[in-house]
Amino acid sequence: MITRGVLAASAAVAMLATAGCSSSPPPEYQPPPGALVAGTAQITVNGRDAGTTETVECTPAGSLMDMTTGTESSGVSVLIDNQDELTVRDVGIRDLGGFTGSYNQGLGGEASVTMIDRTYEVTGTAYGFDTDNPSFRTTGTFEIKIAC
Repeated sequence: MITRGVLAASAAVAMLATAGCSSSPPPEYQPPPGALVAGTAQITVNGRDAGTTETVECTPAGSLMDMTTGTESSGVSVLIDNQDELTVRDVGIRDLGGFTGSYNQGLGGEASVTMIDRTYEVTGTAYGFDTDNPSFRTTGTFEIKIAC
């Protein structure tokens, strides 16, 4: 024999289940101004837009964040240290915007990093060579936004 209390409880559970199924999906994540969706990067080298990519890998190791995007032949790698404050340790640019080169902390060039939401914005200068004329060293500028 089923009691009225059991029937009322069953009806309440059914109503809650139906209400849960009819709710709208959560809104799509919209990053704040200046930030990117996680897993994307925007790169500019020597004022040339190298485009946006969705092949970002972020690997944390203690206070370091190692970020890469692109392929073995064309892409960027960035190493950020956040032990005391955000510091750029290394930037490697492989054949982007007609430039291949690197920045290494303490070995010349300059680099700075800021962070908005999950997006690192790294800017600076690197030493390397023009892809079209690899015989002569040159300096290149870079602006890298990369979101983990």
